[in-house]
Amino acid sequence: MSGRLTVWGAEQLLTAYFVGSAELPPSFWLALVRATPPTPYMDGTELDEPDVVDFPDYARIEIPNDGLNWANDSTPQEIYNVLPAQFITAVTDWGQISYWALCNAPVDGFNLLVGDLETPILIQAGDQAVISEGDLSVSLGPFFLVEEDS
Repeated sequence: MSGRLTVWGAEQLLTAYFVGSAELPPSFWLALVRATPPTPYMDGTELDEPDVVDFPDYARIEIPNDGLNWANDSTPQEIYNVLPAQFITAVTDWGQISYWALCNAPVDGFNLLVGDLETPILIQAGDQAVISEGDLSVSLGPFFLVEEDS
């Protein structure tokens, strides 16, 4: 499940790290996205999530922003989830889930990271969506090219 940084996410990262004007969020909110791929330019209101009118049992799940939930020990420029992300058991059919978004709010808000599922999952009543450890990952780089010997 590869992901990428969004425009809003890049702005937050740069202003938090260099300017110090953006605070690090204590938690992120994981959204399941159906058929329309999220782009780096979308905000949280534009995601193709199961909507609360037709799917009142669906909700984004909270993932704390800490070292227990996130790591980058395999590759210096890759961050990934350490623990599985478990949604509630669906009471209604949520449909096929093909993408994900990591947001700054439980509804609406902005997307920090967006990605696609390697294998889409069909969530029907009685199913529980679980995103396994390591499946939410984002890589930055490579930032250099290997020089060829002359």
